[in-house]
Amino acid sequence: MVHKIRQALLGNLWLKFLSLVIGAAIWLMVSNADNPTRTQLFTNIPINIVNQDSIADIGKVVEPEGNGTVTLRVTEKRSVLEKLSKSGSAFYVEADMNNITELNTVPLTVTCSNAAVTWDKIEVLPSSLKVTLEDKVEQTYVASVSADGSPAIGYEVGSTQILEGKNVVIAGPRSLMNIINQVVAPVNVAGMEADAVLSGILKVYDKNGAAFTDSQLSSLEFKDEVGNIITEHTVNVSVDLWKIKTDVPIIVTTTGSPAWGYNVTRITTIPETISVAGTDEALEALGNEFDVADPVDVSGAKETVTAEIDLTNTLAGMDGIKLITDADPTVQVSVVIEANGDVTLSVPLSDINFENRPEGMNLVVTPADEVSVKIHPQSEDAAQITGSDLTLSADLASCSEAGSYDIPITVELPEGYELAENVSITVVSTRQEEQTE
Repeated sequence: MVHKIRQALLGNLWLKFLSLVIGAAIWLMVSNADNPTRTQLFTNIPINIVNQDSIADIGKVVEPEGNGTVTLRVTEKRSVLEKLSKSGSAFYVEADMNNITELNTVPLTVTCSNAAVTWDKIEVLPSSLKVTLEDKVEQTYVASVSADGSPAIGYEVGSTQILEGKNVVIAGPRSLMNIINQVVAPVNVAGMEADAVLSGILKVYDKNGAAFTDSQLSSLEFKDEVGNIITEHTVNVSVDLWKIKTDVPIIVTTTGSPAWGYNVTRITTIPETISVAGTDEALEALGNEFDVADPVDVSGAKETVTAEIDLTNTLAGMDGIKLITDADPTVQVSVVIEANGDVTLSVPLSDINFENRPEGMNLVVTPADEVSVKIHPQSEDAAQITGSDLTLSADLASCSEAGSYDIPITVELPEGYELAENVSITVVSTRQEEQTE
């Protein structure tokens, strides 16, 4: 019985071995068909430069050539590749400056966070990093603050200050240092309702206004005024908010005297009011008027004097006050000069008697609110009058056709006065059906 069992087990061994080999081959074929080996490219993988201190010890800095990235060619099973992020975040490429060669090249090594991907399955293109050794130079720059966004309604960013000091010391390769133009600490003030200390990451701009790339920034070293390293280029910025005060009347004065027999009758500005932001103390000191420091010279004038005034000079003498963001600092000033005794009265458009108004026409009148009538008293004893004492009329018969017309105004004056200047309005006439179309 035992002999028969042994014979059954040991008999035809070569057939049994052949069957095992064939089965394994079939299994491999099926496995490869379901999970084949493939090659995938991962581009723009950043190169991490380490141990730069070994170069700094000899007074040099490393400036990588190229864009600071490589391409990886990975050959692995499909199931393994599918687990890798297409961005290549699973790979870490390192250039160790301790391994720099006489040709100024540094071999690159790659590791993958997925243990299934081994070094022999990765091809690095290029396989080494070409670098340039430059002299290390150091320079001090004045850093400014850039406030992004808008605070809550009723507030403006008043003053900002970098707590580490406004001076930033930067050290790096001469080629980069020569193109630095500006150092800025941007902070986000959107929705702020109170003073705060915010964090800002320093940005460096070249002389063309372009921001330094991460690769360029990695070659620079940032320190504060006393030599402390600014970690991750981050500084603390104190932001003080100022309250906004709107509709503040602009007051302009004059200097000099008009010609004999003339005087200043009124001063107008465009705009008539401005909006400012300031500290509580400064706004209280400002009061309810904005007095412009620069007067308008009317010496010897016989007619209206116009001027453009920049409020910058006035604001320079006010501590804790500024115009709101995007406000135009220029003001158009008109100083009306009239002969002694002349009076300019304003009459609302609704008080004018419009005669012969054409039917079927739409009329648009300029000015749209009121007209100014300049009159001259015929004697010193003339009674004082107002606009309501005048009678104005206009004949619109000529506006029966589409077009633009200058229409004279007929003015009836009280006894003792005469018209000093002719008065007219501009009327644009359009047919009603044309406007509807």
